[in-house]
Amino acid sequence: MNNTPGTRALRARLLASAHMYAAHGMYVHPLLVGAKEPRWLDWEARATRDPEVIERTWGRAPFNIGVACGPSGLVALDLDVPHAGEVSGFPEIVDGMTMLDALAARTPGAHIMPTMTVLTPSGGRHLVYGAPAGVAVRNTARTLGFCLDTRAAGGYIVGIGSVVDGAAYVLKDGSPTEPAVLPDWLLTLVTAAPRPPKAGGAPRRADVVARLQELTRQGTREERWAAGILRSECDELAAMKQPGGRNTRLNLAAYRAGQLVAAGLVDQAVAEEHLTEAAQACGLGADTPREIEKTIRSGMTAGLSRPRRMGTTPVRRMGGAA
Repeated sequence: MNNTPGTRALRARLLASAHMYAAHGMYVHPLLVGAKEPRWLDWEARATRDPEVIERTWGRAPFNIGVACGPSGLVALDLDVPHAGEVSGFPEIVDGMTMLDALAARTPGAHIMPTMTVLTPSGGRHLVYGAPAGVAVRNTARTLGFCLDTRAAGGYIVGIGSVVDGAAYVLKDGSPTEPAVLPDWLLTLVTAAPRPPKAGGAPRRADVVARLQELTRQGTREERWAAGILRSECDELAAMKQPGGRNTRLNLAAYRAGQLVAAGLVDQAVAEEHLTEAAQACGLGADTPREIEKTIRSGMTAGLSRPRRMGTTPVRRMGGAA
């Protein structure tokens, strides 16, 4: 699971895509493997164009790519498809793209300028524009129209090559690879829209629990056993609401996860993602976001030196932690 040919190929594609974005002046940050949630709590501040940071990050695991719109100077139109039973009330408007067409048709002199266009796994698309200089542009959530959101400062879009539910985000055939400047008519609509809640937070706990439950139903009997241990460690950590002892408990959970990683039973990137989410759920990292990453690294490194397999007695560390 850690280093299969398929994983290596995906990691290489995502690494190349992250470098491509950086070369075009865009700032990237890792998302969870196979998901759209940020891996870093302070993702907007840490988004980077540094080739060395990109190599270290995407060279070790096939993290999906987040493109931070604010630092990158981007405004992205997220043209979605409707959920089951969702309708616009107008027969000609069936999704985000037809909504945008309708907005252009009712605005004198407006047309949809060709720009960098990314097709999403759901059947929607992202139209990626450059933000006009000196203008504050922010996120909107369906305030412009049916199935139409925007991502700007405080938001991010999922990058090319990222895979969600087995399908990839891809550059549309014939699309420009450079964003055009956001047209004035769209700028007017976006800046006049009501302010939504800030986009791009941590993953919902229910979604993460569901992914952990799915892990316990996959693989060999021993892999399911290991996934059950990881799930238990994360559940116990997430349930801790009192400040005392949470960082120590995270270190112990990372140590135990590291033992399973060393035995080849759990993917390290997956374990770190779930530990990070559980740590955020119990309140760690609010004031010092890198605290979580440092603690996980410390515990994981210690555990990697002591592999644990099913049927073996847990090895105890100094200090009595199992």
